[in-house]
Amino acid sequence: MKRDALLIIENPKTSDKIEIRLSFLKIFIALLIIFILSGFILKYSIDFVIDFTQNSKIAQLKKENETLQAELGNISETIAMLRDSIDELENKDDQIRTILDLPPINEDVRLVGIGGTDLTIKNQEQFNQLSVGDELINSLNLLERLVREVRLEKDSYQQLLTTVERRQDSIRYLPALKPVQNAYLSSSFGNRYHPILRKYHFHKGVDLATNKGTPVFAPADGYVTFAGYNGGFGRMVEINHKYGFVTYYGHLNKIYVRKGQFVKRGEKIGEVGKTGLATSSHLHYEVRYKGKPINPLNFFLDESQL
Repeated sequence: MKRDALLIIENPKTSDKIEIRLSFLKIFIALLIIFILSGFILKYSIDFVIDFTQNSKIAQLKKENETLQAELGNISETIAMLRDSIDELENKDDQIRTILDLPPINEDVRLVGIGGTDLTIKNQEQFNQLSVGDELINSLNLLERLVREVRLEKDSYQQLLTTVERRQDSIRYLPALKPVQNAYLSSSFGNRYHPILRKYHFHKGVDLATNKGTPVFAPADGYVTFAGYNGGFGRMVEINHKYGFVTYYGHLNKIYVRKGQFVKRGEKIGEVGKTGLATSSHLHYEVRYKGKPINPLNFFLDESQL
């Protein structure tokens, strides 16, 4: 005889009792149902948590993607502004090169910056997998090109600066100032008849006639390489002006500089006299370039006073 499980439920208020007989089969079925329901509840709970987590992550990624797209838009605007600025710099560069008589930068060189035409981006395959990959790669390409063009312009401006400094320096040493004021040309450059030697010879400079004691000024910066008595030139000064220019001042009455001294343009170096082979007070003035005599009148800024 089978023995069923007996479940007795008593009402504490009325002391009534309810007896429920449960067979082992019914208990097994009930437990099985409870287990199955619990499994379904657990599964749907897990699925809900996973879906919620994934949806939250997707929402976060979507927000990050929107932020990234906005930033890429800002970067594109900045790149456009840089492009305009570099174009303006290139135009200024061309203008300055024209003024300095320098050749313009080749347009093909400008297009690629300094060397190379293929721009390489690291991790490009990973960028291709992003929704904004194409835009990101394009921005990086533009940035790399701008960096190269900026480097090119930097080198170009350095060349321009060096050229300007060199020309400014060369102008300082160019004997362009007339060494005496209010003088007249008593003997020109070239072949002439010497009044004392009584013969024709090549006059390597010019004679500037004026009163004895008239100040003589350095026509450009330079170092005094000779200051003293030199035969037929009498008291004489020689100045090396750099870049191949050397000037000579003969028949001086007084000398105010010494050998090795650095003099600036316009600085007083002596006085006009008639020492040496001279018949009257005047300055014998020579300009030589790399040892060759050249006409000093070609350097005077104002010849109308001669």
